[in-house]
Amino acid sequence: MAMELSNKMSRGIIERIKEISGQDPHLCMQCGTCSAGCTGREVMELLPRQVMRLIQLGDARVLHCRSIWVCSTCLLCTARCPRGIDLARLMEALRVINLRSGREVLVAEKIPVELLTRVPQMALTSGMRKLSA
Repeated sequence: MAMELSNKMSRGIIERIKEISGQDPHLCMQCGTCSAGCTGREVMELLPRQVMRLIQLGDARVLHCRSIWVCSTCLLCTARCPRGIDLARLMEALRVINLRSGREVLVAEKIPVELLTRVPQMALTSGMRKLSA
């Protein structure tokens, strides 16, 4: 019974990610090319290949990993993927699912005023678009 419920949850997560991203995570063969080229891999808790594996498994833990927020959407993984998977879109889909469920990573009211005066306006705008609902 628990396994059946787990499989339903897994399919639900995978279907939501497919619907939002337009990508099929099951095309990934886990070659690791995305992780090898990732510019943010040194600060990610899970490498892009590992995030993709959790997506393939329908593991809801992927929604709570910091790596999806660290992804800069530079598209290097997408350009190098031998299967043509747009991993950046999958990462964005994970962020969207979080934001739609009310999980904000960046709350404007909590940004220190001194930071607002030092950070370029474009960086603030980009951060707000990516990290808030």
